[in-house]
Amino acid sequence: MTDEAVAGHPDLGGGPSNRAGLFAGAAVGLVICAVVGAIGGYLLAGDDDREGPYDAGPTTPTAQTTSKSPRSTPSRTPSRRASSTPPPIGQMILPDLVGKDFQQAREELRQLGLGVQFIFGRAGDDPSVASTNPRGGTAVKRGITVRVTVVGEAPEVVVPALVGESCKQAARRLVDDGLYPQYPTKDRGDVRNQDPPGGTVLRWNQQVRLYCSDGPVSGGTPTP
Repeated sequence: MTDEAVAGHPDLGGGPSNRAGLFAGAAVGLVICAVVGAIGGYLLAGDDDREGPYDAGPTTPTAQTTSKSPRSTPSRTPSRRASSTPPPIGQMILPDLVGKDFQQAREELRQLGLGVQFIFGRAGDDPSVASTNPRGGTAVKRGITVRVTVVGEAPEVVVPALVGESCKQAARRLVDDGLYPQYPTKDRGDVRNQDPPGGTVLRWNQQVRLYCSDGPVSGGTPTP
């Protein structure tokens, strides 16, 4: 081959030096591609990190993203109301008398046709009802006696003068005043004598003896 032919085909000339140049250029190109690929991969990885949580589907909410749970409504104890069920035939519902003045409670029980027995405290002058037996709201029969416990002690009461009145009328007056009649002889006729006499100061629930007789009153001496 002539020099002109070699000059017309430079890639065929130069021998080993030309081939070394070609290898060096190829190596540089590979390095550049590797660097560009690495940078592109880093950028793509960064984008994936930023978008990943939104594209990954539903996830378990964290404490910061958890929605507020509905507030639980505090339970309330239902208020105690009187039963709407009517009492059995021939009975009535005993009213709640706790806290009322004991004399007012007595009037309510009397209007219902019920008897009353008072149990007083030992000190103080509080006239309010502490409890009843049976309790308020209980179905009871007409004519029973309700035991009423009063907070304070029994109040004082002046014994009325009853001599000359009928025994029944005298007994009603004593009961109205908070006293109890006692009949040493009989419970019919007129009051011939009484003990203690009218004007004496007693306390509720104490007794007054009435001496009654069918005959006319003959002075202060009781007739047996």
